[in-house]
Formats: sequence, C-alpha cells, structure tokens
Amino acid sequence: MQTISPERLQASKTYTNAFMALSQVAFSSVERLTALNLKVARAALNDGMAAANSLIQVGNAGELKDLQGHFIGPAAEQCSTYLRSVQEITAESRQQIGELLTSYLATLGIDAKANGGWSTGSDLFSQFVEQTKSLFEANAKAAGDVTAKMMAPAIPHSNKAP
Repeated sequence: MQTISPERLQASKTYTNAFMALSQVAFSSVERLTALNLKVARAALNDGMAAANSLIQVGNAGELKDLQGHFIGPAAEQCSTYLRSVQEITAESRQQIGELLTSYLATLGIDAKANGGWSTGSDLFSQFVEQTKSLFEANAKAAGDVTAKMMAPAIPHSNKAP
C-alpha cells in the first residue's frame, strides 16, 4: 500500500483548488458572454423586424434616406456598447485570474512577478479588442457615408417637377 506524504497531499489540494477557482472564473465569463450575446441577438432581431416593417411602408427616396439615418446610428451605438461590454467582461475575468494566479503562486513560494507573462498576454488581448472596436466604428461610419452618397443622387430626382 502506497502512502502519500503530507506535502504531496497539500500540493494536490492546492492544485485542485486552483483548478476549480480558475474553472469557476472561466465558466462565469462564458455565462456572462452568452447572456450578453443572447440579449444582443434579441435586440438585433427586434430592430431588424422593425426596420423591415418600416421599409415596406417607404413611399419615396426621401423617406428612405430618413429611415436609413434612423436605423444606422442606433445600430452602430449598440455594436459599440456590445464591444465595450465584452471588453469589460474580459477585463474583469483577467483581473480575477490574475488575483488567483498571484495567490496560487504565493502558496508555492513564487514571487507574484512570475505572473507578468499572463498580464502581457491579457494586455495584448485587450488591445486587440480595442482595435477591433475602433475598426468596427470606422467601418460603420464609412458605411453610413457611402449610403448617404448613394442616396444623394436619388433625392434630387424625386424632387424634380414632371
């Protein structure tokens, strides 16, 4: 019969506790992201149906241009809000994992500075999220500008007298 030394037993408990705590943070983050995605999907579906109903009732190009401005601005803001929420969830998860790793490393007698690699990777991910958000905002603005330019020729034709 094998016996387990108290040190190995303590190490096993520490590893198990660390794994469980990290798993809890990961599942919590996934749960929050899933809830956010569901909320955004519902809002997008409702907004899309409202836009489709409004498009059906359009009578001329002027109304179409007004309708376009009515839906593009809020959609861009919703996307921006979504990306900010994702970034917030990521930052909170990063902080929680950093705290867990710091405490875990401290129980092993390792300085918390060993956690620096994780912080650097997490910072890079946060920068990626921020760049993606900026890119999306620029694309939404460009799409709005292009749509406005496309609609500009249609408006004078609809105002001409027969």
